[in-house]
Amino acid sequence: MSPRKTAKKVARKSGASTKKSAKKSSKPTAAAKKTIARKTVARKTVAKRLGTDGAAESGTGLRVRMYRVGFGDFFLVTVPTAAGDKFILIDCGVFKGKTGKGDIGSINEAVEDLFKTTNGELALVIMTHRHADHIAGFNKAEDLFRKFTASQVWMPYWEQFNDDKDSAHSLQFEIEQLAMELALRFRGREDDESKEALAMLEDATGIDFNATSAGPKKLSGNALALDILKNHLGAKGKKVRYYAAGDEPELPEELDGLSAVILGPPPKDAQVFMKLEDLKKGVGQYLDSTSAEDGSALRPFREQWTITADEAYPQVDLRDRPINYHDVIQHVARAQPSMLADAAKKVDDFLNNQSLVVLFKFAGKSLLFVGDAQAGNWEHWLYEADAPSSDPTKLGSIKDESQQILRTIDFYKVGHHGSTNATPIQAVEALSAGRKGDGFVAMCSTQPDVYGNPLKGTEVPRDPLMEALGGECDLVRSDAYAINTVANGTIEPGEGVPKPPKLRNLVKGDLYVEYSF
Repeated sequence: MSPRKTAKKVARKSGASTKKSAKKSSKPTAAAKKTIARKTVARKTVAKRLGTDGAAESGTGLRVRMYRVGFGDFFLVTVPTAAGDKFILIDCGVFKGKTGKGDIGSINEAVEDLFKTTNGELALVIMTHRHADHIAGFNKAEDLFRKFTASQVWMPYWEQFNDDKDSAHSLQFEIEQLAMELALRFRGREDDESKEALAMLEDATGIDFNATSAGPKKLSGNALALDILKNHLGAKGKKVRYYAAGDEPELPEELDGLSAVILGPPPKDAQVFMKLEDLKKGVGQYLDSTSAEDGSALRPFREQWTITADEAYPQVDLRDRPINYHDVIQHVARAQPSMLADAAKKVDDFLNNQSLVVLFKFAGKSLLFVGDAQAGNWEHWLYEADAPSSDPTKLGSIKDESQQILRTIDFYKVGHHGSTNATPIQAVEALSAGRKGDGFVAMCSTQPDVYGNPLKGTEVPRDPLMEALGGECDLVRSDAYAINTVANGTIEPGEGVPKPPKLRNLVKGDLYVEYSF
């Protein structure tokens, strides 16, 4: 063997020996192994929390379930975390409506499914507002809901005043007094206007006015639902949080990686926006511009909740005698059923405008839940305006921040079951602007032939709105699916409802449809 080959061989042996020695000397101790393992687990946990691991980054595991209950909202959001799935319940209600067809009889079984899915453990419960079609499930399934636990309960800012008779902002006491008075006048009438007005009053109070003449004798209806929300799930108010636009929400610790932005309702210093319920037809909402405008001077609430126009009316008549507008209003109200119906609508719309509007963000995905927010609630966060306008085109362009929110959302919960006055035309346009084919999913929990009149352009859901939204996104309507119940068998889709979109990530259960991101 030549000296050169011998040197190479020696060098190879020496190098191998050195590597072997180095490998041996760098072998971690038992304590070091535990440290490495602990750091690895911590790194993975932080990655999941921040949404930087592969699964969370793509939103895998994030799901939105819409239960089919009829005319009502009942949504479950599943949030994947390092500690397993955590759950957010957003509303649980149903209401029969004007025609009596709104409650399809599935809500109790849906609550049972909710309990099985969550094991009765909810990280967060959100009550958008106190209408029966959003909270009736809590009293209809009272016994089961008393087995649930919740880490937190969120409600709209104005809700904390609703039951306080001594509060300057109190509404519920006045609403119930007005509702009882109006109900006495509507009961027994068979015309559509009276039936719809009575249904609105029942939705606002949870009281079946056809079944009682003296009001509820014990806790029932919406009052019972609110008791479960505030005192049972909310631990006598200790776990309840009230929020308005701009508030920094406190999220339960177990909802790792989730953030939330409160967009509505308007706060105390923007109270004027709470008074605007409808937008100009054909300009701000999906009604024919030729439809007749409804109006009334009846004012069912205190002055701070009423748009007054005293300056626009003469204080004396042609003979210089003072005019008592209060007496005039009361006289007209007694004489005209349409005025009574308008008062009932004001009660209904005002509670809708209290809706808590929440934008959730998780692993790059954005989910917008708007409850039944109406004109003023929307305009407060869409525009840079000091006061609302029934014609939103006069407010200029939607502000950049709001445009960015609408252009980039991945999920939209359609407001007020597809009603014409709950998703402004300008919002639909912003939802589709600049997406370049990158669409979003919208879910609408609704039931046809419950409210409104197609001949007047007031049907719910409103067809032009559904067509406009469906042209910009994958619109999933609850009434497009058949569901299977134990008590009532198979409940078929609504008559004439378009077929649902075919989505790879959309799963249909016996009582719900669920979308996975």
